[in-house]
Amino acid sequence: MVQKHSGSEQDSKRDRASRRTFGSTVSADVPVRLKKEKESSGKGYHVGTDGDPERPGIVGNIRKKASSGSDERNAGTGTDARSGKTVTGRSGRVFYTDDSVFWCDSCHLPLIGEKCCLCGRPGRVVTLSQPADVRFAMDYDVRLVDRLVREAFGCNPLEGKLLLLNKIPGEDQAMEILVEGDVFGTIRFDLVGLRYVFEPSAAGAKILLAEPFAEICRPHTVVLKKAEGHLNGKNVRHDQIGSFPEEIRAGEPVLIISGNLTGYGIASVSGQEFRMIAENSGNAPRSSLDITLQERQPAVRVKAVSSDPLTVLPADSPGIDDVVKANIDHIRNLGKTAINTIRGFVNLEANRAKPVYVSFSGGKDSLVALDLTKSALSGKGQERAFSAVFLNTGIDFPETVSFVRSFCAGNGINLIEKKAGDAFWTELSRLDHPTKDERWCCKVCKLNSADDVERGNEHISVDGKRRHESFVRATIPASDRNPKVRGQMNIFPIRDWRAIEVWLYIRWRGLDYNPLYDRGFERIGCWMCPAAFQAEYVRMSEIHPELAARWESYLAEWARRNGLKKEYTAHGLWRWKELPPKMVRLCEELDLRYPGAPDRKKAKGPEKKEMYRGTGNKQGRPTKNRVRENKGRR
Repeated sequence: MVQKHSGSEQDSKRDRASRRTFGSTVSADVPVRLKKEKESSGKGYHVGTDGDPERPGIVGNIRKKASSGSDERNAGTGTDARSGKTVTGRSGRVFYTDDSVFWCDSCHLPLIGEKCCLCGRPGRVVTLSQPADVRFAMDYDVRLVDRLVREAFGCNPLEGKLLLLNKIPGEDQAMEILVEGDVFGTIRFDLVGLRYVFEPSAAGAKILLAEPFAEICRPHTVVLKKAEGHLNGKNVRHDQIGSFPEEIRAGEPVLIISGNLTGYGIASVSGQEFRMIAENSGNAPRSSLDITLQERQPAVRVKAVSSDPLTVLPADSPGIDDVVKANIDHIRNLGKTAINTIRGFVNLEANRAKPVYVSFSGGKDSLVALDLTKSALSGKGQERAFSAVFLNTGIDFPETVSFVRSFCAGNGINLIEKKAGDAFWTELSRLDHPTKDERWCCKVCKLNSADDVERGNEHISVDGKRRHESFVRATIPASDRNPKVRGQMNIFPIRDWRAIEVWLYIRWRGLDYNPLYDRGFERIGCWMCPAAFQAEYVRMSEIHPELAARWESYLAEWARRNGLKKEYTAHGLWRWKELPPKMVRLCEELDLRYPGAPDRKKAKGPEKKEMYRGTGNKQGRPTKNRVRENKGRR
């Protein structure tokens, strides 16, 4: 049982873990939804960071229910209480109903249950963008956020604060930054510039515009003249602006002040361009051409402004150990429920004679599943032999292989390591590389090895898959039979956990974990996995240039054979056999030919002309004003 450890042993483990830097606070996109609560009326509403209220519908209804604070999770009863918390929309997309956590405004920390175990007060509901797999910012994340915020606004109000990151859909890696239970902004990996970019939220703007940061942010602040009517989502012309600092560059986020309204937007022109236009309009009589120019070329697009007061963050911020203490009862309940799930399943009459294995990939989820299985099957009167199974694909990170072996050796766990050897490279010599839509690597490097463990004999595999990892896994059952591994029955004891709960359990138990999480990786897999983000591949190439060199040598030859530019592989487009629409648009923006692209010389259709405005955004990408001339059409 998880609870069997003595306090001294638990403290000792936690002390060892504290030498690791997980959960440290800061020393250093695509807009999504921002949840706000109307405390006075008790009603909630959703405001997008573009300022438009979220239209009512299935998502709104689900979130309203999740925000009521009355679902089973609030009672802290563990994973069973959250089973089946998904709804499928008309389009077939799955929506999570358990899409919220809580925030203790007294202790300034996140809660996974309704009540804070430190102060005893109920937490404020924080509804998350889906899939709602919120987690703590790790070492690399903290440094990344610090750099991006300082580059954008010259200061970082998040320094020294406990940060959460919540992944959101996007072209590549994209995450919301949460501080004090509010979304401060988003960071996303730009596939054109191949770099991370930051955009504040409405709540983030309120923090940046508060003292003592307002003066530092002045070079990035646009002041509007008295506004008439609704501003959110509107383009603002030059003659409607009172102050537009010359330091501003086209395409970058700016803070906005308009009377008692504050918020943020995106600059459409640079500060220098704004000054030139202002000088020209002031030194000469205004003609209809001047007016047309101002109407067609706005200076800034307002994303969101409101009259809500500015926000001053508290001076002190809790550490990860404080968060563990504030959630201790909830963590214990999660552990108990998962342990009972494992015991109950393996002790079924039909399963008592079956060997038990834990699928251990070296990632955080399988690590927790392994520790829970050890607790479940090692208690007095509950002894049951089990082994960890590591499918060494031959293309795993060196850190992963080393961690799996050292963790099992250090914790007295029998490890069965099945090695694929050079199977991947052998297969690659006769086939094109694996892609998102044709991942032959899994069968060659994993499934063949997995099938070799029991060779068709009935067995149980404890698996760490979770519903909140992705929309694809949103509906995984409590257990199922693996159709690709003969005789294997899978059980998923942490399927209802979010990433924050996984990390809280790891910290509470004092478990060592894969060091790659502290080096910028959200998920751990093969180092060149086509299903990974391009952001993760770029990070891999930074810490393992020797691995990247081998892979890029292959990609260069593959691109040459297929008549593709080297930029095609550099932007991660090799990861698809058939490009999805969003990647086709990326190719068009980069002016790259792609497999299956229509012949430009033979292509029929109206001529398309492009007129560029501005000097480019922060990444050197021009802001385009596309004017299409369609013959025969108005």
